[in-house]
Amino acid sequence: MTDPVPGGAPSAGPPSVPRPERSRRESLFELVVVDLAGIVLILVLFATMQLYFTVQEAIRYWVADQYVPLANGAFYLLVVVGGVYLVSRLIRRGS
Repeated sequence: MTDPVPGGAPSAGPPSVPRPERSRRESLFELVVVDLAGIVLILVLFATMQLYFTVQEAIRYWVADQYVPLANGAFYLLVVVGGVYLVSRLIRRGS
């Protein structure tokens, strides 16, 4: 009896079925979706930066002068903890 694969190893499974080519319309649609997602991501980044600086102004406006450094420190700590949390979730989701 002859081996199906040279070297005596059995085949790993059914033969691979060639995937049908995606239509040009589907690939163009995916490209548009990815581009729109990129534009939205840039807008969200810009809005986040604006919010960050607006919160700084609000702290200076609403908090007494002697407590501004404390309020800024709490806000910075909140931003750092939130950023680390989001990055760790993205890393766990990717692996």
